[in-house]
Amino acid sequence: MKITDIITAAKPSLSFEVFPSKSEEGFEKVLFAALGIANLDPSYMSVTYGAAGGNALQTAELCRK
Repeated sequence: MKITDIITAAKPSLSFEVFPSKSEEGFEKVLFAALGIANLDPSYMSVTYGAAGGNALQTAELCRK
């Protein structure tokens, strides 16, 4: 399903954006938060790629999780 299908559907949608950490230590905290957000059953989540100098590899790993 495409995001455009979700946001144009008749029912309301809820989404969250996650910013990856700049450090390895912060990755676990961001992952923990993202998994908590996933438990809220949002319509979709997005992960900002390499935000503010963030680690692009962490972005990909966060998406895989």
